[in-house]
Amino acid sequence: MTMMCIFGGFLFYTIVMAKQNKVSYNKLPKSFENQVKLLKSRGLHFENEKKAEKILQFVSYNRLSNYWYPFLEEPKTEEIFKPETSFETIFSIYQFDSELRTLTFQAIEQIEIAVRTQIIYHLSHKYDSGFWYENSGAFKNYPQYVNFLSKITINTEESKQEFIIKYRDKYQQFLPPSWKAFEIITFNSLLFILKNVADYKDIIPVANSFGLNHEVFISWIETLVYIRNICAHHSRLWNIILTISPTWPKSTSKNWVDRWENIPSNTNTRDKVLKTYAVFCMIAYLHSHINPYSNFKAKLKKLIEEFVEVDIKYMGFPENWETQPLWK
Repeated sequence: MTMMCIFGGFLFYTIVMAKQNKVSYNKLPKSFENQVKLLKSRGLHFENEKKAEKILQFVSYNRLSNYWYPFLEEPKTEEIFKPETSFETIFSIYQFDSELRTLTFQAIEQIEIAVRTQIIYHLSHKYDSGFWYENSGAFKNYPQYVNFLSKITINTEESKQEFIIKYRDKYQQFLPPSWKAFEIITFNSLLFILKNVADYKDIIPVANSFGLNHEVFISWIETLVYIRNICAHHSRLWNIILTISPTWPKSTSKNWVDRWENIPSNTNTRDKVLKTYAVFCMIAYLHSHINPYSNFKAKLKKLIEEFVEVDIKYMGFPENWETQPLWK
């Protein structure tokens, strides 16, 4: 009890001290007309204020603020726009980001399906059974394994997919073999398998099919799960800094790039300050293995050409990126 009182007192003290260093949020909601007036007072130009008001009715001020942040003068806390910055440019970047998310999401979908296929194939053959995933000994982290199996059980029980319903009606085993069960699990669950198999050698043939070392491959898939979630939740993708950094491959089986970070190449680093360009490099490389008809690179180049207002340096694109072997 004494320890709980001490801890409670410390927590109360911490909260009180934290509040002393902060101010109360007292901003009031503004009409769409006044939102435009506020932006004008901060130096933002408008070609058509009425159109801008209409846009703000359906794309919130707060959401668009994520896109105009790079166009603010220093110090950015004063929220003054750089000269000649227009609302129309910012909205164009917003539209670009929307199309970029769609393109990226669709490209990652193909990778997710390919990863699922390879996991099913190689591990089913190793264990000579489609039910290998029910063996807890095949995984390292038992509590996480229980959670994983629970998700498959719930998915199977609640699924309205015709192939799952037919399976449940015909066979004694409740859980389907992996080639059926894994069709209704998430990309994150596939990542769990990659990271938690008891024998890392199980993953080597999966990674090899994508032309990568298994540790590099897992780090790439973890990054793509993170990016997929950004796309699925309609969050900003355009100029983000990757909070989950993929590992730079020491060797690749197909054309690659000299660097994917947006810092000078003479800093002798391959894994710092990574932005979306690194993601596009990964996607393009993986597609070169899984889809001989992939048009991801062509679509990305076309999208960049269509939105001339978008400065791709904010996405980490280096100069002359198109001359790199990967992008030819």
